[in-house]
Amino acid sequence: MKPGTLVEYLEGDRPQFALVLESRDGAVQALTPTGRRIRLPARRIAICHERTTTAETLAEIARTLETRIETLQAEIDLALLWETAREEGDAFDLKALAHLYFGESGPLEQAALLRALLADTLYFGRRGLTFTPRTPEQVEALQTAERRRREREAERQALQTQLEQLLDAEADELSEVPTSLLDALEAYLRQKQRSDATQVLAEVARSRGMTTREAALNILLRTGRLDASVDTFALLAGIEPTFPPEVQAAAEALVPFASDSDRTDFTHLPAFHIDDATTREIDDAFTVESLPDGGWRIGIHLADVPHFVAPDDALDQEARRRGLTRYLPTGAIPMFPERLSHELASLCPDTVRPTLSVVVTTDATGQIQEVQLTQGQIRVGCSFTYEEADAVIAGRRSHELAEALQVLARLGQKLTETRLARGALLIRRPELKVQVEGSTITLKVIDPDTPARRMVSEWMILANAEAARWAAEHELPMIYRVQDPPDDPTLQGQKLDYDPVRLATQLRSLRRTRLSTHPQPHAGLGLEAYVQITSPIRRYADLALQRQIVAALAHRPLPYDTTRLFEVLATAEAAEREARALERQATRYWALVWLSQQAAQSFEAIVIARRPAGYLVELQPYGLRGLLATADALVPGEQVTVRPEAIDPRRGRLRLQRA
Repeated sequence: MKPGTLVEYLEGDRPQFALVLESRDGAVQALTPTGRRIRLPARRIAICHERTTTAETLAEIARTLETRIETLQAEIDLALLWETAREEGDAFDLKALAHLYFGESGPLEQAALLRALLADTLYFGRRGLTFTPRTPEQVEALQTAERRRREREAERQALQTQLEQLLDAEADELSEVPTSLLDALEAYLRQKQRSDATQVLAEVARSRGMTTREAALNILLRTGRLDASVDTFALLAGIEPTFPPEVQAAAEALVPFASDSDRTDFTHLPAFHIDDATTREIDDAFTVESLPDGGWRIGIHLADVPHFVAPDDALDQEARRRGLTRYLPTGAIPMFPERLSHELASLCPDTVRPTLSVVVTTDATGQIQEVQLTQGQIRVGCSFTYEEADAVIAGRRSHELAEALQVLARLGQKLTETRLARGALLIRRPELKVQVEGSTITLKVIDPDTPARRMVSEWMILANAEAARWAAEHELPMIYRVQDPPDDPTLQGQKLDYDPVRLATQLRSLRRTRLSTHPQPHAGLGLEAYVQITSPIRRYADLALQRQIVAALAHRPLPYDTTRLFEVLATAEAAEREARALERQATRYWALVWLSQQAAQSFEAIVIARRPAGYLVELQPYGLRGLLATADALVPGEQVTVRPEAIDPRRGRLRLQRA
């Protein structure tokens, strides 16, 4: 091929001009109109134009030719060419097709036809530069598919317009919405069922800086499909407050527990539980016996949920899907229906309940001599709130169980000291609890270091640790919670008061808790092995592990092997992380709503850290953090008086100013 020849080659599916510079070994060196030098195998050259040019005139000549080719291409009727080609043969090269249509096959005719054929998706199939006319049946099928595609696109565009109007229109401008659309949005919000409508909504929501779930909720509220009083946080998380009919029916069909002679009977002992006043899922209770030698026998009794719920039955499947009970400011969303969680399994007063019991025997000095795990039955005779238990422990209130509570507190303190000696780290961080009842929002700061809360926590930790030890000794398939020592060894064996300035640094030093199929130390708790089984009514992971132990105690086949157990716990862990994030978001939202109602009030705050636009501060005693916009020079730990400047509860934003 002579230097100076103008050719066209295919780059992808687009014809491109090039000027041949030299030709050898079945390829050419060429120059594009943009000045790029390329190497072209001869087989890639589609058309050789019968003219020569130079590098200086290449771009201008290419533009001129492109105009002539486009004019010629506009006259091509591919349907006519297809009809003719079907009668003439099965496959054609570009030159043959050009001759068939134009009666001549010059470079311009070939170039125009090539562009028309490359744009064609209907009449001809292509393999390289060979073109095959499709059969009438193939053409009809492609036409039908294209027609359906255009119809779907039109429907999609109409749906997009409708969704945009639903999100943007004023309340009095909302037009009637098809029930099918609202059904689809509600199914997505409640059951996470995706549809064409939610796919379009995702695009619309993204353009407005919203999540798909937020947009769906917005539309359902604006159209009145959902009541304005609905808990939006639960719906945004895909958590349905009510249970499906089949799950509710399964709960109603449960038979109440009757006394069982095969169980260890603790009903002759005065059992009691300690919880918040609003708690109805009562997972645990205690008994305390004095022994003739001056020692004590402590019973830690855990609700025996496996007695009522079998693996993979309707109740179990729903509990596994939920993962745990969600505690939101507007109320709890239980893992099980109330018939089970608030009644049959809950360790309610004055009823005999089945338990998994951890029985701890100590000597007179409080040293543990023996621990047994057994299937038991108890009758709770007394309920304490944490505040009531604190008063009894401190001697401010008399009660027939005062000695039992004081023994639990005293021995619990020994357990704490033992764990600290083994390197445990205790950071007692206050917890903000927000409660919403109608239009009333109540904020309460819970101190986790009161005697009763510390005592209950310590005995639950012991029950979990003893369950881990027992499982390891009996070689049960089990999932242990493991934590390596902190990066900062000075944190080991420490009980730290809450310091909002140092907290982030302290937490960064800690290693993440991980799951393991083998017993290993939990450095943060100062234990050789640890599992969690103490909250089976409200945590699915605890229920699964409790099942293993209960089955082993009853000499029944184990419900899980290690692989299945790990899958169950991994799913439950993911659900728990989502739930904790939801609870934090909902708590902050309602706390900021409450704060917006106190806009004129001043608050004390602690400076946490410098930020580009001011300082991160924490309101006392609520633990709420916000941005203090000020040019003043402040230092971390300094206490300042502030008041709200701007609050956006939905986005969780709090901006403060000096008071």
